Amino acid sequence: MLPYDQENIVAIATPSGIGALAVVRLSGRDLKPLYKRFTHQLPKNRFALFTKLYHPINNIILDEVVATYFKSPASYTGEDIIEISCHGGAAVKNSILQAAIDGGARLAKPGEFSYRSFLNGKMDLLQAEAVSALISSKTSQPAKLSLCHLEGKVSTLLGDIKSRVIDVLSIIENELNFSEDEISTTSYSSIRLIIEDVQSQIAKIISSSVIGKKIFSGIRIIILGRPNTGKSSLFNAMLGENRAITSPVAGTTRDTVESWFELEGVPVCLVDTAGIWESGGLLDALGVEKTRAEMKRADLFIVVDDKNPNNIFNEQFAGKYQQHHILVKSKSDLSNSSPTIETNIIYTSSKESVGINKLLTSVSTYILNNINLSDRESGFMISQRQRGLLENSLLCLDEAIVQLDSGIETDIIASTLNGFVVAIKDIVGEIPNKDVVQNIFNNFCVGK
Repeated sequence: MLPYDQENIVAIATPSGIGALAVVRLSGRDLKPLYKRFTHQLPKNRFALFTKLYHPINNIILDEVVATYFKSPASYTGEDIIEISCHGGAAVKNSILQAAIDGGARLAKPGEFSYRSFLNGKMDLLQAEAVSALISSKTSQPAKLSLCHLEGKVSTLLGDIKSRVIDVLSIIENELNFSEDEISTTSYSSIRLIIEDVQSQIAKIISSSVIGKKIFSGIRIIILGRPNTGKSSLFNAMLGENRAITSPVAGTTRDTVESWFELEGVPVCLVDTAGIWESGGLLDALGVEKTRAEMKRADLFIVVDDKNPNNIFNEQFAGKYQQHHILVKSKSDLSNSSPTIETNIIYTSSKESVGINKLLTSVSTYILNNINLSDRESGFMISQRQRGLLENSLLCLDEAIVQLDSGIETDIIASTLNGFVVAIKDIVGEIPNKDVVQNIFNNFCVGK
C-alpha cells in the first residue's frame, strides 16, 4: 500500500465564486479536538449541528454554520471528516479555511480526499476514475453510467472474472502436483471453456466501451451545405438561440461554430460549417478545409440545401464519407409551388420553425439506434489506461489458448494466465503503481 502522512487536510469543496452556501471539508486521523474548538461542543457521529463557528485559536466567531462530523472508518476517506456548510461569500469561506490551517490542518492537494479513500480501501481505481468522470459529466446519461461504475458493479465483474482464472490456475496447480503427464482430458476441457468464456467477457467490455465513450464524449453532428442555403439559421433553430451569425450574404460562416446541448441524455455537439462546394478567396478556402477536417471527426451529417439535398449527397460523396446522414430541405417557406415531397428528406423552415422538431426526432432516433441507453450497464466507461490493460489481458488469454492447443507444459500456461491476473489487478489498483495513481488523482479538483 502506498504510504501517506495522515496529516489533517482542509479544502473548500464547492466551486469558486459567490453563492448562498459553501462547503469546507476537513479530513484527518483524529478531528475530535479541532471539532470541539470549532463548535465548543463534543462531536456526534453523522449529526448535522447548527452552531456558531469559532476560530480554534483566538475564539472569534467566524460564521453560523452546519457542521457535520463523520467518525472513521465510516466516512468517505476512511478518516475522521468534518464538513462545514457556511455562507458562500468569499471572505467567510476563506476565513474558515484559514482558521482550519491555524488549527493545524494543511491545504489539501488536488484529489487528496479521494486519494485517501483509495488508500484506505474505500474505493478502487476504477471507482476513483468514475468519481472524476461523474464530476465532469455534461448530461444525465454520463452521470448515470459513472454512478454505475462508482457503485462498484464493474469492479465486481472484473473481480469475478479474475476469480475464475485463479480457479483455472488451481486446476493447473493440481495437475502439476499429482501428474507428470499432460493436462487430463477433463481438465483440458474445463480450462478451455473457462478461458473462452472469460475471453468473451473481456472482449465485450472492450467493444461496448465504445458506447461508454460516446455517452461521455458525446455525438458530433455537423451541418453541411452550399453557401447561403440556411445552414446557420438551421443551427440556431436546433439550439433554440442565435448562436451563429446569419446574413443574406453568401459565405457569412467561414470558421466552424459549435455548441453543446443534451438529447436523450447524451451530450450533442452541433457544428455549423462553411459552404464546402464553393470557395472564392483565401479565407473561403480555409473555411472549406476546416469543414473537411470536421467531416472526418463527425458521427452524423446534416446535409442542407434549399433546393434538393439529394443533389449534394451524390454517390461520389457518399462513397467517400460513410457516416450516417440526414437530408434537409431548407427554406421551405420560400417555395412558390408545392413540390413533390420526398420521403428521405426533412423539409424545414428555420424562420417559421417548421420541421425542426422532426429533425431533432431524427437525430434522437440515430442516438437511440446507436447507443443502447435502455441498458446503461452494457456500456462501460474505460479510460485509455484501463483499455490498454484489458487489451493486454486479452492477449494473455489468446496466448493461453494457443499454448493449450499446442500441448505446452502446464507451468508455462500458468505463467501466461498469471499475466492476465496481474493486468486485472492493475486495473482496479490492487498492485498500486505510484506514478499511475498520482496521475489519476492529480486530475481531480481540490476538495474532492
